[in-house]
Amino acid sequence: MGERERQLRARQSILQGETPEKRIFITIGDKEFKEKMRLEREVERKKSNEKFEATKGARMPWFCGKCKKIMKKHLDEKMWYLYNHCFECQVDIENKLRISGKFDEWAQQKVIANKLSWIRDQKQSIEEFKKQDKVEFWEQIRPDGYSVDKEKWNTNFDSVKKESDEALEYLQKIEDSLK
Repeated sequence: MGERERQLRARQSILQGETPEKRIFITIGDKEFKEKMRLEREVERKKSNEKFEATKGARMPWFCGKCKKIMKKHLDEKMWYLYNHCFECQVDIENKLRISGKFDEWAQQKVIANKLSWIRDQKQSIEEFKKQDKVEFWEQIRPDGYSVDKEKWNTNFDSVKKESDEALEYLQKIEDSLK
């Protein structure tokens, strides 16, 4: 008797109010293999969650955290990375600042913060340049597309260190004047 016939007979017995024939299925499985697969899935899920958490801050959400509107415009993305809200919320904030007369002060503080950031970047690049013991550049100037040439510069490192110290002092004076 086939499976179809058994199902028909079981349905018929149910319709007549009888209890159908019971079937018992016995599955044979490798418990060690199943446990190994379960552990592998857990490890894979944990790695996936770690990657997700690591990139969570770099992604823009679909909805603004303040006004709960959908963020789909290019300006929304820019404002999200700058201020953690959408463009419309930023317009509202700037409008309130203009009404209260504090916008110019706020804008000036943003300009000063950008200048300080640029100065810190310059100081860091000068510090890194000071640490090198020889100046070399790798350049691809041949038309073959894959070979590179090393260009070495003969420099007076004492004068480089002296000039970089002077530049760092100058940048520090500018930074102090902005604070």
